[in-house]
Amino acid sequence: MKNRDLEKEFEEKYNLYAAMLYRISFLYLGNSADAEDVLQDVFTKYFYNKNKFSSPEHEKAWLIRTTQNACLDLLKKAGRKNLNLQDVTLSVQSDNDARQDILRSVFALPPKYKIAVLLYYYNGYSVEEIARILRISKAAVKKRLQRGREMLKPELEDYVQ
Repeated sequence: MKNRDLEKEFEEKYNLYAAMLYRISFLYLGNSADAEDVLQDVFTKYFYNKNKFSSPEHEKAWLIRTTQNACLDLLKKAGRKNLNLQDVTLSVQSDNDARQDILRSVFALPPKYKIAVLLYYYNGYSVEEIARILRISKAAVKKRLQRGREMLKPELEDYVQ
């Protein structure tokens, strides 16, 4: 493959996945500078990755898992714990107060529940796909989703009809 073709393919993949990976990074790290650093590191690894992916889903799962690992590594190096997102002002562009409240509540979940809820409800992954991405059992994913919903229920009672 020629360099120009590689650059075009890389740019397409970046445009396809960057926003999602940035959101995941931001959820873990809580600031845009660190999230952007992780995004750059992940795409550098992707560019030099010699593995061929068996499917687009495999490629996407690899990118998500690599992003999560990079965030956890950064948190370990800095001696920080996962961010308490209740302290973060959200940059959600929406006129809908209900949507912002729901997102704030989701962001306030403990990280293991938050990532499962976001992957399932906001990114449309199935339980099986989330299990592969997070390298946990399907039962564990279901339990995390259940507990996440239980934690969200009191916060969102005003929005349930």
